[in-house]
Amino acid sequence: MPVTKSTTKKTARGRPRKSEAEEGAFRARVIGEARNLFARDGYEGVSMRRVAQAVGCSPAQLYTLFGGKRDLLRHIWEDAFSELADELHNASAEKDPLKRLHALGDAWCRFWLSNPDHYRSIFLIEDKVNEPGERYFVETSESLGALDLIAEAVSESMKKGLLRPDDVAAVSQLFLCGLQGVVFNLITIPEFPWTAKEQMATRMITALIDGVSPH
Repeated sequence: MPVTKSTTKKTARGRPRKSEAEEGAFRARVIGEARNLFARDGYEGVSMRRVAQAVGCSPAQLYTLFGGKRDLLRHIWEDAFSELADELHNASAEKDPLKRLHALGDAWCRFWLSNPDHYRSIFLIEDKVNEPGERYFVETSESLGALDLIAEAVSESMKKGLLRPDDVAAVSQLFLCGLQGVVFNLITIPEFPWTAKEQMATRMITALIDGVSPH
């Protein structure tokens, strides 16, 4: 009797491959868990193994999506600044450049104060370049281009005589530094008895604009 080969297909072993939507959702969950860990324990206090444990996968599975811990931090950075860029673009709809500058400053402060873990995982962790060919996040992030909206508002305000003529980049950066001071203190020292902290960002924006006004 001739021997015939079975036409029954063997069942594939292992886990079924995730769909594109499932993989995207998993990637987002990893980034969210990593952000929480970085915000709480700092960069040095977090390992890829800890992130894998937090999301319930193996370190090997994690490395199929992210090249390492710094790559995870880069994704956290990009996601946060992409969300912020959307807020800044919405705020830039104001036609009057001085009012627009105020709206941009308000959007900046409101975003970080509403997302303190985003802030901690980005501004309380130093981006370090360790390998040849690596570049700082600020050099490669496309979302940081939204900061040009602040410089544009400053430049237009100067041209219309609403602000004193000055170096646009210097004034724009000082504006951001002033806002960062408010955000940093409200997020990192919440136990301090801040007076009218809900109004602090608005008052700082007004003070910074008044400081470079022509009157």
